[in-house]
Amino acid sequence: MKQFNRFSSFLAGAATALALTVCLTTALAASGKVSYNFANVSLNGTPKITAGKDITAANGQKIPGSILYTDAAGGKTNYLPIRTISELLEVEIGYDSASKTILLKKQGTPGAGAAASGVPMNARMGDKALILSRGGTILPDDNPDSYWGSDKVFKDKDGELRFEYMVGNKDALDSLDKKVADKHLENGDYPKNSRGEHYGPAQLAYYVGYVPDLCYVAEEGDHPAGYIRQSERSAEDAKYTGLSKEECPHTWSISLYDSEGKVIGKYPLGCAGHFYTPGMTLEEVQASMEEAFQKGEW
Repeated sequence: MKQFNRFSSFLAGAATALALTVCLTTALAASGKVSYNFANVSLNGTPKITAGKDITAANGQKIPGSILYTDAAGGKTNYLPIRTISELLEVEIGYDSASKTILLKKQGTPGAGAAASGVPMNARMGDKALILSRGGTILPDDNPDSYWGSDKVFKDKDGELRFEYMVGNKDALDSLDKKVADKHLENGDYPKNSRGEHYGPAQLAYYVGYVPDLCYVAEEGDHPAGYIRQSERSAEDAKYTGLSKEECPHTWSISLYDSEGKVIGKYPLGCAGHFYTPGMTLEEVQASMEEAFQKGEW
């Protein structure tokens, strides 16, 4: 996969979410039946997915390799995780957070409106000087791989690909994010503490151009509003990824900081629950979720 695969980091748990979404859809529960890992999948004669076996998502979780939905009339439809489809068919995955759209494009295929060189005509670009000032790396304008559809992309200071035109573009903000930006940003950027660390809500990274060092979390339950380090969250979550229900502690925590990076408490975390095992029916998954709710495990 080419560099656009960095866009697919948002899909790290998407396949798991897909499975749970199917399980939670009342329309499906009322009119059909869902089965997991029903089908083998091969590409040009080479086995890629084996019936009866889970696959491993990018975040390490074991998830269904396929989902079979049988409707009320007996019609069958197979579903595969989007990430798996992209790998099998060599389709690039992107995500436009402003429009909440999953973008699919065959590798090496110029987008609509592309010139003979493969570079889109009238492409949407952004404020390159602003992007550079915030640690971004500008990609070559004459390289077709520097575009997603008709939009130019850049690498932020963490190496993640983002759309140029969104950075500093107030029109890219929806009404909710405009309110968040007015409350948390200074001149369209994350403020700095005395240690030189940026702090603020990570949801505005597409507008600011990078993820802050300290990510804002609102007051909830027993913890006040504060900030967490995403690196600490990822490291702690990784410790428990893939554990069985019996092995998993279900809840844990990381440090909660103030804007100066001083510890002010703990931020609670936990697993998403252990609702699914291979071979479970829709009804069994729903019963498992209800049991977890009753026990306070989710």
